[in-house]
Amino acid sequence: MKSKSYIVDRALHWLSAFLLLFMLMNLSTQLHNVNWEIKGQLEHRQDAVEMHALIGIALVLFTLARLVFPYVSKTEIPRVKPKSGKHALFIKLTHIALYFCIFSLAVTGIALINNYEIPLTVLGTEIAPDKESFYDAFPKIHEIHMVLKQAIWWLIGIHFFGIMYAKK
Repeated sequence: MKSKSYIVDRALHWLSAFLLLFMLMNLSTQLHNVNWEIKGQLEHRQDAVEMHALIGIALVLFTLARLVFPYVSKTEIPRVKPKSGKHALFIKLTHIALYFCIFSLAVTGIALINNYEIPLTVLGTEIAPDKESFYDAFPKIHEIHMVLKQAIWWLIGIHFFGIMYAKK
């Protein structure tokens, strides 16, 4: 029987994984595949960005909880045993890169919201549009956000195949 700490750790892992995958696939779908003429362009974009932001906040909170939980619970959570020192280093670097990407995506996401061209409301807070920043800062921040998005897809693949390798 698995310990309660292990079950909580796995639940936090899979909740984070589900939220991350949902975020990676949902915003583009909402922006490009849903008929925006139903609500109007501004409200349509507002809804898509707000949903993305709310899920992003939840993802960051679950990820932080997963990072802090082993220290708070003071229990050893069983992990896959590395096959060598190089494998252990690869696991550590992959996880650091995954966490770095998640938190960097959150930071660039906040920067994108603060430099958007239309008024946005996130968690009941209205953020005024900034046309000058939109044309100046937004494209640069968006490019970084997209590079991080591609990097996290690659890291998810590396993580998946790494688990398959470790379990064989």
